[in-house]
Amino acid sequence: MVLTQDRIAADLPRLGVQTGDVLMIHSSLRSLGHVVGGAATVVDALLEVLGPTGTLVGPSFNFETAQDPGFVFDPLNTPSDMGAVADEIRLRAGNLRSRHLTHSVSAIGPQARIIVSAPGKTAWAADSPLGTIFKLDGRFLLLGVTYQSFTACHVLEVAFHLRYRIIDTLRRRLRRTDGSLVPYESIVYLRDVGYPGYDFNRLGQAMEDAGLTSVAPVGNAVARLIPARLLSEYATPRVQRDPDYLLQQGSGVTPLTCGVTLTLPGGVLSVVDPGVVFRAPRT
Repeated sequence: MVLTQDRIAADLPRLGVQTGDVLMIHSSLRSLGHVVGGAATVVDALLEVLGPTGTLVGPSFNFETAQDPGFVFDPLNTPSDMGAVADEIRLRAGNLRSRHLTHSVSAIGPQARIIVSAPGKTAWAADSPLGTIFKLDGRFLLLGVTYQSFTACHVLEVAFHLRYRIIDTLRRRLRRTDGSLVPYESIVYLRDVGYPGYDFNRLGQAMEDAGLTSVAPVGNAVARLIPARLLSEYATPRVQRDPDYLLQQGSGVTPLTCGVTLTLPGGVLSVVDPGVVFRAPRT
């Protein structure tokens, strides 16, 4: 399967992506198939569909590299660890990036400054960039990945004060635009001892069964579009009744009924046809 910008831009509205949306994406480029032009083509298609009034947000997370005590967060140059599409958003002219040592976001569009300038030191609380997306009635796009990649569910964990999240402070250094280094700290949420792992698929599948999410192919990727408002409204009573609702209940996570879940080195994909997943030629 060979995809162009036009094909991706045609598939996204069928899923429900609209002009003017505030849209945060989690993605796998290879799930789509062979995209002519790679990640740049995907971002071009997203921006085309969102239009000048829409805002695109990508996860510029670097939580693995930030574990190094000598890590310096450089908002202009520290890459995203979340794949090619996320890093392409970070590299785009006009993008703005939030200041969090492990979970920054990059945004393009008229709501970008509001999102990245959220005042909180945490990445997941109500006053964080992710929390601001909820306030802006934004939507989340899972493009070729499962709900296990759905970071917005961590916002719910914090909002519900779930017992298995421990508040801590991470201290590293920040490189300012003039090149100088200054001490910098961010609030992070550690996992309690005995934490079994999360099962965000459970919540996502339940929302799909209730008809609250849109599921459709974009190229070979199974794409899921989740409104932030409906996510919060649906999850709240369930987590209030069962504080462990978002946790794994057994040896694995809830299987998804739409698409094929494919576990590969570097990530778990959700695709139409595993044989169409793009694998770069060996050199």
